Amino acid sequence: MVSIWLRPPARALALLAALPVAWLGCGADTLISGIGNSGNMIGVDVLERVAHELAHAKTTPAVSDDDLRASFSAIREHAVAGDPDAALVLLRVAALQRAAAEKQ
Repeated sequence: MVSIWLRPPARALALLAALPVAWLGCGADTLISGIGNSGNMIGVDVLERVAHELAHAKTTPAVSDDDLRASFSAIREHAVAGDPDAALVLLRVAALQRAAAEKQ
């Protein structure tokens, strides 16, 4: 068996770069950093910036109530199937709905 260190350097680096993704998964809190550019991060702030820019772009179509219902249905299905991120969204929506109902 050939050691990873005996392979061409580019191939070894590619394998090492994929290791954290394979080990940690690809959740919403995945940190992406590179050599000399370690300030890159994908998280809530990035999602907010993207949503803000898309909401204000003239070419972005309006999101309808039907779009929101379909998205929520998909999130609910994923949550029931065991997706922890979808379950967190579902629980958060339920908490906000109940808090709003109590205020009325």
